[in-house]
Amino acid sequence: MCAGDRVAAAAAPGQVEVPPSTGLGVPEELQDISIAGRDVDTPHWSEKPLEDATGGLKLEQLDWPNVHGLACASSGFLFLFQLVRFCEGQPPSDIECYAAAVIYSVIYASRFDGIRSLAPHFRVTFYATTGWTIYYIAHLLAATNPAIFGHWVYPAGIVFLASSIYFYKHWIERMYRHYVEDRFRPYYVPGLVGLMYFHWLDTVDMLNQWLDPQYWEHVVVDLPDQAWTIADVRLTGLFMSSMALFMITLHNKGVLTGGKNTLITVLFTIFVPALFLTGTHATLQASFP
Repeated sequence: MCAGDRVAAAAAPGQVEVPPSTGLGVPEELQDISIAGRDVDTPHWSEKPLEDATGGLKLEQLDWPNVHGLACASSGFLFLFQLVRFCEGQPPSDIECYAAAVIYSVIYASRFDGIRSLAPHFRVTFYATTGWTIYYIAHLLAATNPAIFGHWVYPAGIVFLASSIYFYKHWIERMYRHYVEDRFRPYYVPGLVGLMYFHWLDTVDMLNQWLDPQYWEHVVVDLPDQAWTIADVRLTGLFMSSMALFMITLHNKGVLTGGKNTLITVLFTIFVPALFLTGTHATLQASFP
C-alpha cells in the first residue's frame, strides 16, 4: 500500500482522514505541516476529557519490535544513565552526546509514517517538536564540539523559531476557539505557559550565541561549566520532548487517557525535569540563558 493509500484509509476514532496530496515536487509530510497548522476547526474533544477511555490497547500490545521502538527503548536506558550521572555531578561524555543525537534523530525520522491520520493539533505538536529537536540536537553537538558544530545553531535556530511560531499560533487560536465555544479547559494553561517560558529561555540563549561569533571562546572565561550545562539541558529536553509525544501515542491508542495522561504529561515532561535539572546543576558555574 502506498503512502497516499494509507492516509486515505479510514481513520480510527479520534483521528481525521487526510486526502492524498496532489502537489508537485513537495513531499506530503511537508505539505501536511501547513495543512495541520491552518486547521483549527476540526473538532476533537470529549464531554468528559478527564475520564479514562475504555476499550484501548495495553502497553505491551503496542508495536515495539521495530526501529522506532528500539530507538525509544534506547533513549529510556540512556536517560536512566544520565539521571545517575546528574546525581553524581559528572559531566557528559562525547560518546553519550553523539549517541543521543543519533537515537533521537531515529525516533523522529521513523515516526513520520502514520502521523498524517491524527487530529490536527496532534500533528502540529509532532511537527513543532521535530523542529525543536533539530535545534536541540544542533545545540547539543555545538556544546560537545564547538569547533565543528558551533555554527549549526544559526540554521537550526531558524528552524526552532519557525517551529515555536507555528506551534503557539495554532494552540493559542485553538484555545481561544474553545473559550468562545464555552468549552475552555483551564488545566491545559499551566503546561502551555510553562512550555512557553522554557522556550523563551531557549530563545534568549540562542540570541546570545547568534550575537557573539566567538561565543564558545568567550563564555568559558566567566562560565567554565557552560558547555556541560547546555549539553545536559539539551539531553533532558530531548528525552522529555520524545516522552510528551509518547504520551500522545498512549492517549490515541487508549493505553493511558484522561486526567492521568494530562497530569503525567504536564508534570513529568515539563516541571519535574526542570526542577531536577536545576537542583543537580545548581553549583555549576554556568548560566542558562
